[in-house]
Amino acid sequence: MALRLQTDPAPEGPEEKRAELTEHLAELRTRLIRACVYCAVGMVVMYILSGPVYTVLSAPVLNAIKQASAKNGTVGGGILFTSFTEPFFLKLQISMVGGLVIAAPFILLELWGFISPALTPTEKRAVTLVAPMSVLLFIAGVSCAFFILPMAVHWFLSYLSDIPGAVLFQNPLTYVVFVIKLMLVFGILFQLPVLLTFLGKVGLITSAMMIKYWRQIAVGLFTVSMVVAPSNDPGTMLALAVPLTILFFVSILLVKWVEPKTTGS
Repeated sequence: MALRLQTDPAPEGPEEKRAELTEHLAELRTRLIRACVYCAVGMVVMYILSGPVYTVLSAPVLNAIKQASAKNGTVGGGILFTSFTEPFFLKLQISMVGGLVIAAPFILLELWGFISPALTPTEKRAVTLVAPMSVLLFIAGVSCAFFILPMAVHWFLSYLSDIPGAVLFQNPLTYVVFVIKLMLVFGILFQLPVLLTFLGKVGLITSAMMIKYWRQIAVGLFTVSMVVAPSNDPGTMLALAVPLTILFFVSILLVKWVEPKTTGS
C-alpha cells in the first residue's frame, strides 16, 4: 500500500508572522503617504478656486438677505467680517474641505487596495458593485442639499420681518460651516442604498425582511432626518426624509437583485 504524503502547509512560525506584519505596515505607510499627497493636491486646487466656489455658495444667503431687507423696509445687510484674520481662515476652510472632497475617491481607492486581499470573493463582489453607486449617491446628496439650501435660508430669514428695522450681516465663516454640515449630512445619509445593498449581498438582510418592517424603518428615517438636519427647519427635514424613504424602497429592489438565491428542494 502506497503511503499518503502530507500536503498540508506547515504552520507559520513567529518570524514569518513578523515578516508578514512588517510588510502590511509598510504597505499601510505607503498608502497613507499617498492619501496625504492626494489631500495636499486637492487643497491646493481648491485654494486657487476658493473665490468662485465661495461665490456659488454665498449666492443663496445674499439673495435671501436682499429680499428680506426689501420686505422689511430696510437698506443694507450682507457679509460681515469681525476680524482681520477671518478672510484668510474662510479661504483656508474652503480649501481644506474642498480638497478632502476632491481627494476622497483616490483615498477610497487606496483603502480598497489595502483591505481587498483580506475580503472573501463574495465581499469583493459586493464592494465592486456598491462602490460606483456610492460616489453617484454622494454627489446626488450634495446636489440635493445645495438645491434646498435657499429654502432653508429663506425659512430662517422669514423671521427677520418680525423685528422692525432689523438688518442681517452674516458672518461668512458661520455660514460656510452651516453649508458644509448640510451637504455632508445629505451626502452621507444618501449612502443608505449602498449600505443596504452590501448587507443584502453578503446575506445579512433580505428583501423580505425589509418589506416586513418598512413602516418602522420609514418612521426611523423621518426621526433621523429630524435629529441630524443641521438647520432643523421643517422644509429641510422633509427634503431629507422624503428622498431617504424613496431610496429605501429602491434599496428593496436592489437587495432582492443581489441577495443570495436559495435553491428549492
